[in-house]
Amino acid sequence: MSTSEIEKSELFFKMTEPLTDDKELSDKKRRSFRGVSAEQRQAERYEKLIEAGLQSFGTHGFYRVTVREICAEAKLTERYFYESFKNHEELLVAVYQRLIKGMQQVIISSILAEENKEPKHLIRLGLTVFLRYVSNDPRIARILFIDVPHVRFENAVLIRDTMSSFDTLLQQFGQVMFPRFAETGLNVDLLTAGLNGANVHIVMRWVHSGFAQPFEEVLESCFVLFAAMADYLAKP
Repeated sequence: MSTSEIEKSELFFKMTEPLTDDKELSDKKRRSFRGVSAEQRQAERYEKLIEAGLQSFGTHGFYRVTVREICAEAKLTERYFYESFKNHEELLVAVYQRLIKGMQQVIISSILAEENKEPKHLIRLGLTVFLRYVSNDPRIARILFIDVPHVRFENAVLIRDTMSSFDTLLQQFGQVMFPRFAETGLNVDLLTAGLNGANVHIVMRWVHSGFAQPFEEVLESCFVLFAAMADYLAKP
């Protein structure tokens, strides 16, 4: 090989090697930036959007909020919004599911931590925690009882599934607290669906009124329905 050919060959490798190194470096940057992986950064952006959705929807209402405004609240570009969600309705669903999960967790943990296991006491405790969860943060109340029930028909399935999950929790509670719960001859599915449905409508009216009724009044209205069930199931 001539000297000129060697020089050309060396020049070629000098030109191509950095390109390969740059690509590898770029891949590494995508995988990790300041010790944080791409997956972690995406998860952090997702959480920022959830928080922004809670703040924006809960403060202004679903129909008054745009994707651009949500991104401004999250301090992210719209590119990162569409990385996680197709539209702001999909974000609303994600926020709703997060709130429902949080509500169920706080109710269950409160009941499990309570030393007094008398059924009516636990019922009152569970309802108190539920009502506090809704009323302590008006943003949560708006999303759960105003926005989601009124945003397009597709959310009917979401609400139905959510109600079913609460029906299941109530059935599990009944089976633990009342040994004859499954032996009453009643349709357990209809009973729990009726109790939860009545409870939701009481709270929905309370929320729509701007929490006009006193807390204890709303609590008693909900409690009396569940207490009646407890009295019935406690009969020998």
